[in-house]
Amino acid sequence: MKKVAFWVVVLMYFSHLSAVAQDQPLSVSGVLLDATDKSPLVGATVLMVNVKDSLRSKYAIADVEGRFHIKNLEQAFYKLQISNVGYKPYTKLLRVTLADTKLGTIAITPDVKALNEVIVQGAVVAVEQIGDTTQYNAMAYKTNPDASAKDLVSKMPGIVVDSDGVTANGETVEQVLLDGKRFFGQDPLLSLNTIPADIVDKVQVYDEESDQARLTGFDDGNTTKTMNVVTKEDRRNGQFGKLYAGIGEDGLYKSGATLNSFSKDQRITFLGMSNNINQQNFGSEDLIGVSGGGGRGGRRGSNQSFMTGTQDGITKTHSTGLNFTDDLSEKTTFEGSYFFNQSLNNNDQLLNRETFLGNSSQFYTEDQQAASENINHRVNIRANHQFDENNSLLIRSAFSYQNNEGEEVTLGQTKEENGALLSQTYNNYQSVNSAYNFTNSFIYQHKFKKIGRTISFDVNTRINPTSKESVLSDLELDTLTEYSTEEKHYTVGSRVTYTEPIGTTAQLAIGYEINHTSRKSDKETYTLSSTSEVKTFSESLSNSFESSYTKNLPSIRYSNNKYGNIFDVSVAYQFATLNNDQLLPTEEQTSRNFSNVLPSLLARFDIGNGGNFFVRYATSTTEPSVSQLQNVIDNSDPLFLSLGNSNLDQSYSHSLQMRLQKNNFDKNITFANMTSVTNTSDYIGTGTTVITADSVTAGGVTLANGAQVSSPVNLDGYWALRNNTAFGVLLSPIKNNLNISAGLSYVRVPGVINDVVNMANTYAVDLKLGLASNISENVDYNIYYQVAGSRVLNSIESESNTQYYTQTFGSTLNLIFPKGFVFRNETLFNKYKGANESFDTDYTLWNMSVAKKFLKDDRGELELSVFDLLGENQSFDQQVTAQYIEESQTQVLQRYFMLTFTYQLRIFN
Repeated sequence: MKKVAFWVVVLMYFSHLSAVAQDQPLSVSGVLLDATDKSPLVGATVLMVNVKDSLRSKYAIADVEGRFHIKNLEQAFYKLQISNVGYKPYTKLLRVTLADTKLGTIAITPDVKALNEVIVQGAVVAVEQIGDTTQYNAMAYKTNPDASAKDLVSKMPGIVVDSDGVTANGETVEQVLLDGKRFFGQDPLLSLNTIPADIVDKVQVYDEESDQARLTGFDDGNTTKTMNVVTKEDRRNGQFGKLYAGIGEDGLYKSGATLNSFSKDQRITFLGMSNNINQQNFGSEDLIGVSGGGGRGGRRGSNQSFMTGTQDGITKTHSTGLNFTDDLSEKTTFEGSYFFNQSLNNNDQLLNRETFLGNSSQFYTEDQQAASENINHRVNIRANHQFDENNSLLIRSAFSYQNNEGEEVTLGQTKEENGALLSQTYNNYQSVNSAYNFTNSFIYQHKFKKIGRTISFDVNTRINPTSKESVLSDLELDTLTEYSTEEKHYTVGSRVTYTEPIGTTAQLAIGYEINHTSRKSDKETYTLSSTSEVKTFSESLSNSFESSYTKNLPSIRYSNNKYGNIFDVSVAYQFATLNNDQLLPTEEQTSRNFSNVLPSLLARFDIGNGGNFFVRYATSTTEPSVSQLQNVIDNSDPLFLSLGNSNLDQSYSHSLQMRLQKNNFDKNITFANMTSVTNTSDYIGTGTTVITADSVTAGGVTLANGAQVSSPVNLDGYWALRNNTAFGVLLSPIKNNLNISAGLSYVRVPGVINDVVNMANTYAVDLKLGLASNISENVDYNIYYQVAGSRVLNSIESESNTQYYTQTFGSTLNLIFPKGFVFRNETLFNKYKGANESFDTDYTLWNMSVAKKFLKDDRGELELSVFDLLGENQSFDQQVTAQYIEESQTQVLQRYFMLTFTYQLRIFN
């Protein structure tokens, strides 16, 4: 208590010294002239880069007299950067302390070589580096008049867009901002599809610091790869978007609207969609449900909670979304979004699995028909209030509600290597699941008068109750099993961080974090035989379990940011307590304490000529979930049962990330190489026991010959190594953008099968080539090729080693002819060679359409399209673990024709 009182007194003393006065806004002004003829540099860019936090940088454009005036600066070190086409860059380090720092006349030297390159090539300013931000000029890239921002960024060197998301120089873009403000949460594809290309002025790519780091000016190493879409000045006030409706054969249809209303800082976007052609949602977070009709345990152990992502099969979808951002006042900004999604899914699936038994294997096949309905509501709110220059409050809230109803009929068989039948199941599974998730975060920060001295408080909460009701009907034994599960998760945490400057470029941070999570799960199971109508409570399949996890985390961090070169080192001590309390069927209590030292290191260095090197080392712990801890058998899948393990320990991971980036913007070349290494001790893997004879447990649970019982276990030896190289270049002679990506990876996953540890070693390689046109607005195409292969080597059974690969070749073509005629073509060839020859396949997906534009400014379009012209569309997937390798094929939509009308809305003030 004496130590706590001492630190309280220290903090109060610092606050008393510097909380009285507030800093006066500072500014810098000057005049830019040509060093040879003394003429003003009209339109030159003047950038003041905040040395400690580039996100607080300011810029201005020189006027007709070459004058510039940058306001609202802080008392800090800035790097003055002046750039103009045809002139050599000018850089100078300044310390801003005066209310108005007058720089006087600055002479800028012409660069004859650069000027000649601009005249000859005309594309030299397509990409530029501003501080730690890569900025693309949208005017340098040609797109169709109806193109989206997704089509636009696909043409930029180093940026790749595919069905998996958006990558920049090989790194996944996690969020897209619109004029610096969040746009539809963190869904890059949704954001880019919503923004028309013709309103985009620039695209910026950078690593955004965490909210805590931006508030304190202290880089905590938690960054988010961000793409900021900057709109044109004359496109920030008005209404724009599109409406469409289409009708096809056999009752197929689609309809939707994207409507935007921009008025200065206020942005309102409405989305609507309804179809039965498998366009499932606007973004990956909209469809939150349990795949396959309700989420059993055992084999589908990952479905213990609601999953996020699109469903396989054929889906009918109704969705709507609303996004609103505004500066409510000079001190308050607000961002909010709402989504609704309803989906009705039908899916027929075939599955093959080989399970490794040490010196032999057994094989499982499954034929399943599933149907489900999922409803999801989601709300996100973010508000920031600046009380004054020194005090601010950031509030983030998110609420989601999901309801899922499903039914599936499954015929599964387990066989020996010689084909002899071990066991089979024929069952019907019905489920009704619902859940809501409510999270809040409040960050209050106070800046003291001394630059770099801050104190911040972060409080966060989470409430996540889940209800699951399901019925398993064994169609062979004519029995019913009813399952009822009620789960409640509550989390509350807080963190206080104090930062103190050291010299002019360094900073020290002292923090303390405490977090408490309370989890409760009640599972009740009843059985009903064919000869009785009375439900019997099954004690062996029921369980009441409570778990709490509390961690304390004091930390100290030192950071030095000098001229954009960052060095950061920290160490934290984590003390955690895990308490488990089982109330049913028997009372058991366990309690364990964990103590860990968590060091971290971060460094970023400029290596000149558009290059930089980044390295991060971090350590972390992961506590087991309540479903992994709860020791109760789940037999909702009779051949793949599961149970928890209340003796699990937390896992401890080391991770190392390295990135080398080297760009040559004069030649429009981007290059990046990334390497990551992860090692985990006490990895929470899976232990599996294969039943060798029909049996019944002491609690009366039936175990069939060949059935598998899985449970989580702690294992050492998990490794993951990945390397990716990304190269992008604008091929000026043929006006094409070339992107190349090559990756290597090695993953070792430990597991246990029949009490024998197996190491599944997966070696993988992939290569992607993409060529995108930049010819004209009337000619637009993309050509890409990808090959990926994997080889799996098992430590316990070399005969079970396997390999598989996929090859993909695709192209898109959009041609606009005179008088508004349009031709579109999309071709995808996919070849898959799997571990099981019965799944080897290749197919071509060919989509084609012709359209006619009409109405004023060609705003209307009538399109006749055909999907899967050859009728070959297929879907397949594979999964590799330490216990098995699995391949599956799912139902898909095949050839249909559709007539669609689209209207483009453009009204700008």
